[in-house]
Amino acid sequence: MRKIITVTLVLVMSFCLFAQGGSETADRPEIAFSLKTITNDAFQKAIADSVEAAAEAAGAKFTLVTAGQQTAVSTQVSQVEDLIAKGVDGIVLSPMDSKAVIPVLKKAKEAGIPVVLVDQTIEAGNEDLYISYIGTDNFNAGKVAGETMAEVLGGKGNVLIVRGANGSSAGDDRVDGFKAGIEGTSMVVVGEQPGNWANDRAMQVTENMLQGNSDIQGLFTASDVMLNGILTALDNAGKKNVTILSVDGSDDVKEMIKDGEVYGSMAQFPDVMGSKAIELLMGSIEGTLDMASVPKYIDSGTICITKDQL
Repeated sequence: MRKIITVTLVLVMSFCLFAQGGSETADRPEIAFSLKTITNDAFQKAIADSVEAAAEAAGAKFTLVTAGQQTAVSTQVSQVEDLIAKGVDGIVLSPMDSKAVIPVLKKAKEAGIPVVLVDQTIEAGNEDLYISYIGTDNFNAGKVAGETMAEVLGGKGNVLIVRGANGSSAGDDRVDGFKAGIEGTSMVVVGEQPGNWANDRAMQVTENMLQGNSDIQGLFTASDVMLNGILTALDNAGKKNVTILSVDGSDDVKEMIKDGEVYGSMAQFPDVMGSKAIELLMGSIEGTLDMASVPKYIDSGTICITKDQL
């Protein structure tokens, strides 16, 4: 009888411990991060790693969903719809298109799921759909790049621009900023096409632009992820001494800057984006965040990296 009682007590205690552990797991909020891709995109992967590390440090369960391609906008929308249906507690979103995600963000709001935007934002007038947008001041990054190029080229010369993907707020702002940076100089943009954040496409459009505008002194691209394709196109065309400026400040571009292939890149700070996004979401989920005190835009910072800084 004593043995039976002992065994019974052990089983009861084990069940209680298991139930308690299961309860603690169930109590962990689930935060999902939706972005385009982390394949062959060091900057996007850095943001994903930052969000994951911050979420786990905060005691949250982390889920990553990627659209798989740089322009798979409809896939991202469907994936966010699935996250809402699943009932995640919070969403970090890097919107691939500033308009396409608005309907699904309205669904998230109706479901009571807080959202923080990182890296890219959505169309103005929809600020009620997210807590805050955390990212680089992309217009300013482009403007500084334009001013830097103007300084290097003495305020004159022909320039090509390889944009991001159509509909990307970040890419558009960077290009608009670059044009503002060279305004008032004798520099002329003789070609401008979207590279879709992809090396093969960037190489193709650069080749196309060079066919009609071979006399160029500068080139601006909206992201480091397209540089390999651009450099290949320039090399195939025998173009040397072209001043190239980009945006991201990735480890890959630092090597290109050291080798003299690229003049400089506007570095971003993905760690700031990830940690701040989780801080805001956890505050919202736990009810400790004063929403009125949170600005709708938080600048994560940027700096122009050239060979002098390496």
